[in-house]
Amino acid sequence: MAAPFRWSLARREQLGSLIEDLPQRLVVSDAFLEAIRVTAARMLAFADDADLAFLGRTPESLFDYLSGCFDGVEGTPGLTLVPFSLRWAGALDTARPDQLQGLFEALRAAGVDSASIATGPRPRALVDFVARGGTMESFITALMREAEDAGTDWNGVQRRLRIIGLRVRTKNSPNTDRWQQKQDWLHHIPDTPILNVSADVMFMWYLGNHQPKTTESFHPGLWADDDRPRRPVTQDQRAALDFAVQLYDRGRTK
Repeated sequence: MAAPFRWSLARREQLGSLIEDLPQRLVVSDAFLEAIRVTAARMLAFADDADLAFLGRTPESLFDYLSGCFDGVEGTPGLTLVPFSLRWAGALDTARPDQLQGLFEALRAAGVDSASIATGPRPRALVDFVARGGTMESFITALMREAEDAGTDWNGVQRRLRIIGLRVRTKNSPNTDRWQQKQDWLHHIPDTPILNVSADVMFMWYLGNHQPKTTESFHPGLWADDDRPRRPVTQDQRAALDFAVQLYDRGRTK
């Protein structure tokens, strides 16, 4: 399995000196923290006690903040950061069998495979920034193929799913478009509720396009790359890791 490594923020001994003596430190601002808090609160309300699975790297900060909030608290929803980077579902058609198996193994290791979702103690809410819905379609398609590979009844899986789309806030009107109104794949998940959480455009732009990330992108070229040595940690990763630690600690203080 070739899923990227990610440090545990609860186990500071893993970090060593990675977040010390940074040449340029990213500091969690009050405005960013407030945006994270408000977005996380709305997301939890819409999840309706489901476990949360954050797709890819864009929602890392929400995962880190909530991980701190839930640290040591019993009965909270489970949190999983899902290794998945694929914007268009068509790329699955060109993936080699060994690449697909590598992806399936990564999903199973993360506990976001079809069997785990169908039989888990709680429903599973898939969380991601949604522009046109390409990544969400890709993940649902990949999950369907994993279910077929594992012999899991897909109907039992899609009934246990929720989708929470993180969206740029716009003016509300009766004519406002919803991304899910323009999809041709939702017939695969007829019983899956789809809800959207809106946030400020600059906040969402930063998360999706500019923010340094702690985890490497997990694209098809890496799905079957079991022998790839772990790459040296970059300065951007160190800065992102320090930022994640700050969010985690702010979450612990609520």
